[in-house]
Amino acid sequence: MITQGFEFLAVIFGLCGILVWLEARYRSAFFRWFPSIVLVMFASMALYTVGLWQLTEQVREARESLRDNLIPAMLFLMSLKFNLVIIRKLGIRLIALFLASTFSIMLGFIFTQQLMREFLGDETPLTFATMSAGWTGGTQNFVAVKEALSVSDEAMTYTLLMGAVCYSIWLVVILALKPFKPQLDRFLRTDDRGLDDVMKSLQGIDKAKQVEMPSLFLMLGLSLLVASFSNYLGELIASLGFLNPMIWVIIVSSALGMVGASTNFGNLGGSEEVSTIMLYVIVALIGAEVSLGAIWQAPMYILSGFIILSIHGALLLIAARFLRMNLLLTGIASIANIGSAPSAVVVGASYGRELIPIAIIMALIGSMIGSFVGLTVSEVLLWLSPTE
Repeated sequence: MITQGFEFLAVIFGLCGILVWLEARYRSAFFRWFPSIVLVMFASMALYTVGLWQLTEQVREARESLRDNLIPAMLFLMSLKFNLVIIRKLGIRLIALFLASTFSIMLGFIFTQQLMREFLGDETPLTFATMSAGWTGGTQNFVAVKEALSVSDEAMTYTLLMGAVCYSIWLVVILALKPFKPQLDRFLRTDDRGLDDVMKSLQGIDKAKQVEMPSLFLMLGLSLLVASFSNYLGELIASLGFLNPMIWVIIVSSALGMVGASTNFGNLGGSEEVSTIMLYVIVALIGAEVSLGAIWQAPMYILSGFIILSIHGALLLIAARFLRMNLLLTGIASIANIGSAPSAVVVGASYGRELIPIAIIMALIGSMIGSFVGLTVSEVLLWLSPTE
């Protein structure tokens, strides 16, 4: 049994590396339905459940220190991609479609928590809000809101299971929609005029930048400096009585990244690669304190997840019909929220490579607003919660 901090971190990094390598090496259908980011979470939970490590003081300190510093570093690097000029190229209809998708997810979480609260735990206003951030922008937003709301890993156990199971099934549904495009496009009263111009303006967005060693080193070093500065400033501002430190850490690190996006730093390669490594490690660290041993409540959570998706799907179809958007773009808007960038690219490629740039930009918008969505949902659910 592992009881030392370095040994624990070595296993976490090794686990992430092995699963990412297996996904890249074999590219099987299994990884299409169960991406390595999901497997990292469950593998970490499983290893803790079987007792590979014990949460000693050394292990807890190593875990919390690394997690609390990687989160702002990752958010800074991911914010370097927030190019507002590119986002404007989507046009008003596609942006409206994506925002309708986001709003339907918010309503789904709020309505479902109120409907099912008698069958779920008392902590669901916060855990559902945290998952709404993940289902809007991605894992990085999930992590940010989880820390901002001080939600424990144990409290997240059932909601994490809900998110993983329902996401995987929803991805299958979205991928299976393409053969039904003619019939559903008639229902949606599709009007594709102007969309060809949008796709032409986005050509080249999905091209990978050449990444060199100096850029990787720069991004790693710069992100860690930003993390240190953000933690210091967050503690300082919070000491004046304004919000908690982690919320300020998230705001400061993201703001610095968005400022950097408008400079030459936004054009350098390496930010995506380094931030992705950090993301996998953070996800594994979250799972490292969650036991799979007590999941008797999980079925009600999974049912709640399907209710959320049903509300989301119905409202999104109504919005698509009003906006006269085709089925494929509607599916991309949905998965760009719920599955974030990796899944959005997979769906875009499945529907047609010309749609990949749209999928990428929609996922980018989601990552920009996901944390705000999660914090908003938390405020609404806490306001609706009965007081003792």
